[in-house]
Amino acid sequence: MRQLTEQELNQVKNAVAAKELISAEILLEVYDHYVSHLESFDESDFEAELFELEQKFKYSYCHALQAKFIKASKKEMFNLQWTIFKTYFTWPRFLATIAFLIFLLTLWGNIDSRTKGLSLILPLVLIILMTAWIYFKSYRKVTKIKKMIPSHKKIESSYLNTIMIQLTLLMSSFNLIILVPKILDFPYFLDSNFFLVASFSLFIIYTSYTLTLFEVWKIKTKTSLI
Repeated sequence: MRQLTEQELNQVKNAVAAKELISAEILLEVYDHYVSHLESFDESDFEAELFELEQKFKYSYCHALQAKFIKASKKEMFNLQWTIFKTYFTWPRFLATIAFLIFLLTLWGNIDSRTKGLSLILPLVLIILMTAWIYFKSYRKVTKIKKMIPSHKKIESSYLNTIMIQLTLLMSSFNLIILVPKILDFPYFLDSNFFLVASFSLFIIYTSYTLTLFEVWKIKTKTSLI
């Protein structure tokens, strides 16, 4: 196996950049496949083998791979977080989870409505800070790829995109619990049992999301671009 020359590498980079991929994972996978394949042939065979690769990895084929990976990454993130969440209810972790829920429910029933609302902000802030950290780490990794394979398209990790979508949904849920009662002119909403249940449920969701996202990030940071 030989090392490709700088000129050959530039040809490969230009060929891969022409695919106009936006998923950093797929872009890197296609590039690595090109390089590893071409390194197994003599320099005299480079042009012919590059042509064969271009015939297989056409624009449409690469974008089909990208679409499939983006869909799979969303499912993988959800499944990982759900799997981790279920471990909170396995023995002996189950005891700690139940103790925490009982403590939180007791506390939640004895604090005023304004404090409940403010308490929802805390996990949201943690989620935003964690997402910002993940974004920064992913940005540094993807920037190296952008420098290696120049492209006019916005390239980012497909996993990061999934996290950003989830963050948007979480922020929307917080806005809904505040805005909907105002729109419907629901009097004394903050003192209602509905607000008690809704705020407690959201706090549990936000806290669970924060913990599971951190665990997923620790797992995926070793093998992906987040």
